[in-house]
Parts: sequence; structure tokens; C-alpha cells
Amino acid sequence: MKKIICLLMMPLLAFAVEPQNRELEKEKPSIDKPKIEKPKFPQHWGKPPEVQTKDFVKLPGRFGRGSSTLAKWIADNIKKDKENPIDKKKPETEKPKLPTKPVKPEMPEEIKSAIEEHKSTDKKLKDELKSQINELGKDASREDIKKLAENFREDNAELIATQKELGKKIQNWFKDNKPERPKRPEPSEEVKEKIKAVHDKKKILDVAKRELHEKLKESKDLTKEEKQALIEKFKEENAEKHKALKEAQKELQKKIRETKQEDDRRQ
Repeated sequence: MKKIICLLMMPLLAFAVEPQNRELEKEKPSIDKPKIEKPKFPQHWGKPPEVQTKDFVKLPGRFGRGSSTLAKWIADNIKKDKENPIDKKKPETEKPKLPTKPVKPEMPEEIKSAIEEHKSTDKKLKDELKSQINELGKDASREDIKKLAENFREDNAELIATQKELGKKIQNWFKDNKPERPKRPEPSEEVKEKIKAVHDKKKILDVAKRELHEKLKESKDLTKEEKQALIEKFKEENAEKHKALKEAQKELQKKIRETKQEDDRRQ
């Protein structure tokens, strides 16, 4: 009898225990598996070998574990780095060379004193002439002022002649000691062709513009609306010419930039 009762009670006990077991399973904390990150190799080593053996060994250089093929590849690269160390410093960018200004020659003391003398004498003569003109008064005529100036030049003829000689001396020194400016490089034949194309197209458009201006000058009786209509017609008729000029200018600028870049590389 006891055996029969136990057999009848077994399903009931199983039913009572099962929910508890389920609750215990729910309460178990989830443990995240550690993510195995792939080792990051130096960029200059390139890509690791694609075909590798299936063994699992310790990799050199603290790169974890991997195949013996990968281990050999790492060891070879470490050896190369030791034999040929890489300078990790950023390469210094060369600053663009600015065009050198022509060196001015040092001015001798003789010329410096000549300039000062010329300036002071010139000021003295101008102030004296101005003073004599003011003495004539506001009612002085042009003839009176002209006569006064002629008399002033006669009275100061020697001083004026000395000033001229001094001025020539200064000018000659500057002319003889003028620094030579560097010559501009001769443009290539391709650039010359592009320049000619721009000039030709601009010339055609300039002729059309002059014709429009002549029409507007001749048509004085036209209203503002009629003149505006002429301008709009001109724009429509010459739209293609204007577009062609812009394209030629772009081609020229592009060619100049390319030529400049090539020259910079050669240097």
C-alpha cells in the first residue's frame, strides 16, 4: 500500500519542484565570454599570411597565441625592424621658397649728402617764390605772377643750374646701381598656345561689345526698355562666345598650375 501511495505522489512532487528549478535558472547571472581581440600588427609589416597551419603556439612579441606560420612571420618582421629601425618622427615639410628680393647696394655718404642738399635747396627756392607771390596780393594777375617767376629764375639762375647738376648726379647713381630683377621663366609652348586661345576669344568678344556700345550711342532716341532689349539680345547672341572664353581661361589656369607643380617637384 505504501508503495502505491509513493508512486502516486511522485508526479506531484516533480510538478512542485520544476517551477522552483526554472526560477533558479532565471536567477543565474549571465557570464559574458571574454572577447578575443585579434592582435594589431604594425602597419609597415603589411598583411599577415593568409594560409596558416592549424597548430596553436605562443606568438612572439606579446601578440598572444596563433599558428606557427604566424609566429614565424612576426619573428621575421621583428628581426627586420631591429636591423633597419624606422624613424617614427613626422617628416619635416619643407617650407616653400619665397622669391628673393634684389639686394640694394649701400648708398655712399657723398650721394646721401647730395640728396639732403638738393632737398633743402629745393624747399628754400619754393618757399621764397611762394613768399614773393603772396606779397603781390590777391589782385595780382596771371601776367604779374608769370613776370615775377621769370625774374625769380633769372635772379637764381646759378643756384637752379647747380640744382640740376646735383639732380643728374643723383639720378645717374641710382641708374648705375639699380639692382637686377630676376627674369621671369619663359612659358612652355603649351602655355603659350592656351594664352593665345584666351586672347583670340577675348578679342572676338571685345569687338562684339564695341559694336553694342556704338549701337547704343547712335540710338539716342530709344527708350530704356528698347536699350535693355538690345543688351539682352547681345547676351543671347554672344553667350557661346562668353562660355568659350571662360573655358579657355580655365584651361590656361589648369595648365599653369600643372606646370608650377612639375617645377616644384624638379626642385
